[in-house]
Amino acid sequence: MTDIKAGKINIVVVYKIDRLSRSMFDFLGMVKFFDEHNVSFVSVTQDLNTDTAMGRLVLNVLQSFAQFEREIASERIKDKIALSKEKGMWMGGTIPLGYDANEGVLNVNEKEAEIVQSIFKSFVTTASATEVVKDCKKKGYETKARKSRRGTYYPSKPFTKSSLYQILNNKLYIGKIEHKEKEQVYEGLHKAIIDMKTWNQAQAILSGNTRAKINVSAGERPYLLKGILKDPDGYAITPSTTKKKNKKYRYYVSIQAVKRGYSECPLKTISAPLLEDIILDRARSVLTSTEWLNRMLASHPDENADLPDVKAALNNFDVMWAELFPAEQARIVQLIIHKITVHPNKIIIEFHPPGMASVLHNLMPHLTFKDNEDPDMHKPMILEMAVDFKKRHKRKIITTPDGRDLVTNKNKNYDSALIKAVVRAHKWKTMLEYGDIPSIRALGRHEGVPHSYVDKILRLTELAPDITAAIINGQQPQSLQLQMLTKQQIPYDWQKQRETLGFSVIPEAA
Repeated sequence: MTDIKAGKINIVVVYKIDRLSRSMFDFLGMVKFFDEHNVSFVSVTQDLNTDTAMGRLVLNVLQSFAQFEREIASERIKDKIALSKEKGMWMGGTIPLGYDANEGVLNVNEKEAEIVQSIFKSFVTTASATEVVKDCKKKGYETKARKSRRGTYYPSKPFTKSSLYQILNNKLYIGKIEHKEKEQVYEGLHKAIIDMKTWNQAQAILSGNTRAKINVSAGERPYLLKGILKDPDGYAITPSTTKKKNKKYRYYVSIQAVKRGYSECPLKTISAPLLEDIILDRARSVLTSTEWLNRMLASHPDENADLPDVKAALNNFDVMWAELFPAEQARIVQLIIHKITVHPNKIIIEFHPPGMASVLHNLMPHLTFKDNEDPDMHKPMILEMAVDFKKRHKRKIITTPDGRDLVTNKNKNYDSALIKAVVRAHKWKTMLEYGDIPSIRALGRHEGVPHSYVDKILRLTELAPDITAAIINGQQPQSLQLQMLTKQQIPYDWQKQRETLGFSVIPEAA
């Protein structure tokens, strides 16, 4: 493509058109690109004349079949992988510490297995990833050395929290095979290294640590975005706190509103937890994006890291994040984000590449990057997202312009009142259907509540199964509350329910 732009090529010849591309979108883009630069396109085994309408139609039909063949082949491969995993087969990838691979079969490496068992035992005893890393360093334990498919050798290196969490969360060690796309776990053909008792203890600690971080009271949490927030006019947006009924609420307020009055400022106050969740969610997306990773690896002089390796390390960012103290979380946010400008209809985030490279270096200490004088390392990455600030049932929320939730809810958002109401609704419906209670009015008397309240709660049984499951699992949008569900009419159509109630990722109906 570069040579075509430079005028070095006047004709592109392929055996068949699907040798150029098997994607209709890409193919049409390239043909347009050829036309713009007066380059001819020839398929030596297919007689095509793109000067006529019929010739262009035949070209599009052939390309459509090429794309169809590609997608069918992809589906077959996915089906084969899924079936193989269901049979308990290991389907390749990075060989985990504790095993050796022989013709696609995992065999226990006794010496490495002892390291894995020691890591789990130490973690169960200390309940601290930091202490386990120190213990590994003291004992001289290191990660598994390996060779990539390209033949690049990766030596063993000291454990970090990231590599430690990869081990503690890997179900291979209990003899399981995980299929992440189907969210299924199967019995593996390989031998387990860790017993279920130890595994469950480790998972309980990991889960407990996460909940402990999430359940810190609002007043004790630091303001993660302090010093990097600006309003559209360039005024700083600063932290503030208010207290109602012995409960503290954190929010951000523009200096413009403080100095000139709230009527002069279009933003006024913004909920701190809501805004921080949105920014962190986007930061996670950027840190694991292929575009940014390729840019970082391009400035990595040793070329001893593959993109999949770096992605795997960054995918543990969420687990590592939950382990950090609030002050450390705030430090990382300030490191990777240069500035955030909040407009009434959009949020613009400027990421700081040197800081992002520093985070990557902490996860993978063997990676080093070019000198800070490199201009590419200082060129900011800008992300802009459309938003809508609105009030819903006396509560300020931030959504997409069409009302959907902005956060993918990786952290659990358990709403005890909402969960209790959903469980109650299904219990009451069962009582009515089986004739235990003759009517809604009688049910109200039996439960000691107004029958009008019973009627409102029973409407929760009309929710789509995936919405009900999201509520029970604490994965519903933050804007979804019991008061909202009982005051508005719930659409009967499940797809409309998802759109109305603000689900950012609309799943298929169960």
